[in-house]
Amino acid sequence: MSVNSLDVVIGAGSAIGRALVERWSREGAQPILAVARSVEALAAVELLGVQTHRCDYSEASLAPLAAQLQEQSTDIKRLVICNGVLQGEGYRPERALNQLKTTAMEQVFEVNAFVPMRVLASLAPVIKRSAAPRIAVLSARVGSIGDNGLGGWYSYRGSKAALNMMLRCAALETRRVNPSAKIMAYHPGTVDTPLSEPFQASVAPEKLFSPARAAEALDTVLSSLAADGELSYLDWRGETIPW
Repeated sequence: MSVNSLDVVIGAGSAIGRALVERWSREGAQPILAVARSVEALAAVELLGVQTHRCDYSEASLAPLAAQLQEQSTDIKRLVICNGVLQGEGYRPERALNQLKTTAMEQVFEVNAFVPMRVLASLAPVIKRSAAPRIAVLSARVGSIGDNGLGGWYSYRGSKAALNMMLRCAALETRRVNPSAKIMAYHPGTVDTPLSEPFQASVAPEKLFSPARAAEALDTVLSSLAADGELSYLDWRGETIPW
């Protein structure tokens, strides 16, 4: 049975996801699959000559994607999950307990924690049989409990901390079925995207990265990972973040 090597970018409609697809397409090491919700986003990356798949990240929508990859005997080389949200219509990061709203918390946890885990759950059979998959999931430094000296941003911090815990579980499970796999929770730094735009005023210019620079850093850190059965929690410099 032939094996098809593939790089996969989930959330390819995001600034970082799009930049990563562009970077990998220039490399041409193996085919790329770009997954996104938006038809417009997929149309844009299709111009780069990559495969695309539209998905709303529900279990029902992820199932045919996973089935397709299994049927094609896909060997995932690199998998990056870029989905994330900080604020949306009618809600912003909470600075105090009295600002907490259930609907906002549910939305932030859905995108930041539940979507990435549904993706990993759906692709688990493909990851299991891939030769040496390297997996990066966009987390955030503010998801660190030990590094939290300011408080606030309840939903965002909580969702990223929850993501980290579930990724730790996934790493432990994955090493039992594929010791050559590696999972990383990744902090990309502050990237010039719509997500960070309202908060960029306090960021030094040299610490505000373009999407292309962020993709380069992510690619470098991802390439440096060695399979050890542990979840790495790293920033854009490749430095460990405290849990």
